[in-house]
Amino acid sequence: MMRVHLSILASTACALLLAVPLTAANAPAAKANKSKPAVTAIRSAWPPENLSGKILLVDPNQKLMVIETSDGVPFDMVVTASTRMEAGDRATALKDLPQDLNKTVSVRFVPERRGDVATSIRIGG
Repeated sequence: MMRVHLSILASTACALLLAVPLTAANAPAAKANKSKPAVTAIRSAWPPENLSGKILLVDPNQKLMVIETSDGVPFDMVVTASTRMEAGDRATALKDLPQDLNKTVSVRFVPERRGDVATSIRIGG
């Protein structure tokens, strides 16, 4: 008989332990200061940067270009439809860049959450 009571008591205690966090999660949050709204600073854009080096890899299917700086650090660049690309004095396209492997390149890009997005690419400069 004593074991039955202990079993019921243990089951009830477990149910109460599970119920307390659930009711706390459903309770409305206390408002600390009504006059000052909470401000969360989320950076939505970073300033553009410049990078120069040589072209290591071009993958038109992935819209990706990998550039190695003079100190050997590779950078993956996302190439978009709005990326301006020039080779010498002529405009070029991403599909034409695999022929320019190991050539020098200057890239203007914007760091974003999805990666470094190239805004302009200049081969040979």
